[in-house]
Amino acid sequence: MEQNMKLLSKNKLRKWFRLIHRDLGYFFVGITIIYAVSGIILNHKTHESDPAYKTEYFNFKIKKSLSPDELTAYWSLNLKDYKLNRIIPNAEAYDVYLKGGLGKYDPVNGNLQFEIYKKKKWVYFINKLHYNSKLGWTFMADLFAVVLIFFAISGIFMVPGKKGISGRGKWLIAIGIIIPFLFFL
Repeated sequence: MEQNMKLLSKNKLRKWFRLIHRDLGYFFVGITIIYAVSGIILNHKTHESDPAYKTEYFNFKIKKSLSPDELTAYWSLNLKDYKLNRIIPNAEAYDVYLKGGLGKYDPVNGNLQFEIYKKKKWVYFINKLHYNSKLGWTFMADLFAVVLIFFAISGIFMVPGKKGISGRGKWLIAIGIIIPFLFFL
């Protein structure tokens, strides 16, 4: 009788794990995909570039020997689409600071080069969620983290027998725990 009660409780527990696991899985599928895509994008982030932005490069050959004031006047007439913040003369060239970009003007040869950084709106947004930088997102991010822990734990106990935790499952869990620690070493 006692063994039947244990079996019954294990089966009931598995059933509840499956039901909750399934329904939470459906509810969080969108967030899971967003976090996964953002994670892939962030995995390929380099020190030189942010995947949430694209860089546009511009090169112009303009009049030589322009003073900072003359370059400002030229800019306001010919490059209105790019907001000029300031020009700082250096020994050999002028540093050009723009809204969302920067560049250089060489008064000796008249080369004007600058780059503009534009947000990739969708990538920027999902990265903000991933970094938990969006106001009001902390509760949802914490809830999602707790649900992921539940998925991991409930998933362990949903499959009985030799394919579950008492069989090969324990070895796969051990490997899944060991692999991250190998990167720590």
